[in-house]
Parts: sequence; C-alpha cells; structure tokens
Amino acid sequence: MQSIFNDQQEESALSIIRRTMQVFLADDGTPMVSFAMNKGKGSGAQSMPVSEFRDYVGTLQSISMRGLPEEESVERSAAEMVRHTIKQEDGVISFRISSGKGSKPAKVSAGEFSSVVELLRETVDAVEGAAESIS
Repeated sequence: MQSIFNDQQEESALSIIRRTMQVFLADDGTPMVSFAMNKGKGSGAQSMPVSEFRDYVGTLQSISMRGLPEEESVERSAAEMVRHTIKQEDGVISFRISSGKGSKPAKVSAGEFSSVVELLRETVDAVEGAAESIS
C-alpha cells in the first residue's frame, strides 16, 4: 500500500515563522508580536505583548539547552505558560503561551526545536525595535 500524498512536503517551523511573524498594536495600544510555528487543523498563531517576548524566547532557549522541565508552574506570562505546558510526544514539542478557550499550542519537531529557538532569539531586538516604532 502506498500513500497518495507522499510527494507533499511539510513546511518547516522556521519557514512558517519567517512568513508569519509580525508586530502590531493591539486595540488597547499594546505592542504585540504574533507568529505561527505550524499550520493546519488545531494550530494557530502565538500572540503576546512584545514586553513578554524576550523572556519567552529566553525560556525556550533554556529549555532547548537543558531539556523539558519536570515540574509545573502556575505563572501567567508567556514564558511561564511555556514552562507550564511544554511537552514532547512522538518527536513533537508542543506548548501554549495562553490558556482558555481558543488557545492553540505551538508545535515543532524536536529535531527543529533548537533552530526555531535560535531564529526567535535573533528576532528579539527587531521585534522590540518595531514595537517602539509603532508605539
């Protein structure tokens, strides 16, 4: 038996982030950053205040270097939500940056995780600069 979809390649998380990352002002004037890491059913953009982005990326970088945390955290910032929700199943690392109805996890292959974190780390200054220019 052969799948009829064998010739379709999945788009990498790096490519999706590069295509979707944007900085904008929320309705209340808060500078926000938004990007997706995956596409398809059950996926959605990660969106957070720019003021939380550096800590969020730092948290992902720490996890990329040290491994997934053992204990849960109850903090509410984007970085703390990552610490609280991150998990790995079937070679895919997933996590959320918010909770509640409609909250979708980011999903990235374990093999691509450190490259995704590095790409996000490289965007921190540009994201913060863009937020300053639109504020």
